[in-house]
Amino acid sequence: MQKSACDRIRKAAIGLFTEKGYAATSTREICERAKVTKPVLYYHFHSKEQLHCELVTGACEEMLSELSSAAQGDGTAKEKLINVLAADFALTRREPDLASLHFRTIFTARHEGSGVDFVKIGMDWAGLLARIVREGVRKGELDGSPREIGEAILAMNMIYTMSYLLRGKPRLDRRLARRIVDLLWRGCGRNHRIR
Repeated sequence: MQKSACDRIRKAAIGLFTEKGYAATSTREICERAKVTKPVLYYHFHSKEQLHCELVTGACEEMLSELSSAAQGDGTAKEKLINVLAADFALTRREPDLASLHFRTIFTARHEGSGVDFVKIGMDWAGLLARIVREGVRKGELDGSPREIGEAILAMNMIYTMSYLLRGKPRLDRRLARRIVDLLWRGCGRNHRIR
């Protein structure tokens, strides 16, 4: 099945923004790779900035939606956290270029970005994790600050994800998700005693 012009533009832009960065990528290069003319590009996206912003924010909204779905249902807070991390890892494996673009955009110079609010996106992600942890605290599964535990889980997730994107390891799977959550659970679990 042939991809639409809009899909080809998105794929070309993801590849180029990931390889070269936002500022170093021209609309001409995007058009050449997507095999479209500039009028077609501008029909779908009013500017390079809009295209970049839609790619990144769209991916983040999709990610948060999928992760919210993974957090639903029955089970302990621990299982829900494992489900959420495993879902995020699956997204990264499925769309590694988009995940790389996400990180590249976070760490690019401020004047080169397209105005995506990564602090808000990160806080939304941490907020999802904190809500699950808060449920676990309320049910007596663990102790601690839901916000701080959520942020710690997110930080470990980001470290492993960046390692995967840069080096191809570790394997992002459910087993790693369980290891991350287990590590925090041992430190924050109800049976944890400071010696």
